[in-house]
Amino acid sequence: MTFRRATAGLLLALGLAVPGVAAQAAEPIRVGFFAPLTGNLANFGERFRDSVQLFEEQTNAAGGIDGRKLEVIYEDDRNSPKEAASIAQKFANTPDLVLAIGSFTTTAALAAAPILTEAKIPQISPSSSHPDFPKFSPYQFRQNIRQDKLAPLHAELVLEKLKGKKIAIPYFQDDWGQVTATLTKAAIEARGGEVVLIEPIAPNARDFRPLVSKIKALNPDVIFLPVHYQEASAFVQQLRQAGVTIPVGAPDPLSNPKFLELAGKDAEGVLLYTTFFPDDPKVKNYVDAYKEKYGRLPDQYSALAYDSIAVGVNAIRAVIKSGKPLTGENVRDAIANAPAYEGVTGVTKYDDEREVNKKSTYIIVKDGKYVLY
Repeated sequence: MTFRRATAGLLLALGLAVPGVAAQAAEPIRVGFFAPLTGNLANFGERFRDSVQLFEEQTNAAGGIDGRKLEVIYEDDRNSPKEAASIAQKFANTPDLVLAIGSFTTTAALAAAPILTEAKIPQISPSSSHPDFPKFSPYQFRQNIRQDKLAPLHAELVLEKLKGKKIAIPYFQDDWGQVTATLTKAAIEARGGEVVLIEPIAPNARDFRPLVSKIKALNPDVIFLPVHYQEASAFVQQLRQAGVTIPVGAPDPLSNPKFLELAGKDAEGVLLYTTFFPDDPKVKNYVDAYKEKYGRLPDQYSALAYDSIAVGVNAIRAVIKSGKPLTGENVRDAIANAPAYEGVTGVTKYDDEREVNKKSTYIIVKDGKYVLY
């Protein structure tokens, strides 16, 4: 035993302060957060950040984690894989950082994954739905349902709920959009439907008149729209302006209220689904706290981020309680082996593939609002 350790032990035994020891005990527990806070997906990232900040404040107001402050480091990846990788390296170089929350898209989340994995930092994406995301390594987790499990729900939406037989699928041109469109097409055809169009929409596209004309000529029964709010709102506006009244169905990204704001009256009747509905009495405490802080209701993506940080912090608490060293590796194990967690988006219980199974609820745009279908 060194002289310093012996002296520290004696002082502690006598109840006296030890220089550096109290400061070390009071070190915050650090968590990294990254999402698109600027750019065409900024509204998703902002809602992620809002919920994580709310959870951080609530945790620290209640005494922190075992008396230690929760400190979240917030970063804007701009939905850029290069930026996400750079942020992941920053997290890897941050002392005592044991968890990363992010990102919004699979593309950005996977760009960060190799660096976080090498640093043994577990990563929870609130919304990455590409089937390959958790397959990268044992350190990747998600809060939402993967696309191959959602595809049958998409087929049900367009074939049964909207009574379509011929379906058009304009999709967002990224990993998520392509996988969603491909898997949805297969699910529709497996149920006897026909996909008459499957065509990409470029990020930041504004002129959809050629695509609208093509859809009008094909005359499908239903349009399924796996596209983010900015491009989707412009598309439905131009669709309706062209006199096309074909029903529109969509996956959960269009549950973002920004879609209602941008699309206006042309969003009316769009049918979609969500794992979170703010009018549910079970989530009242969270909704009230979010609304009081930000002056607006949370959406599904707000809620997924809140559950992501909650699951991660519960794992951190479990490691501390176990007496094991607080390392990213031990936090990863605690996330993977945690009991079921009842959150605001339903139950989180990871299976052997680090996947969750959550229930979805159909909602429809009516009078400018999302209401239960």
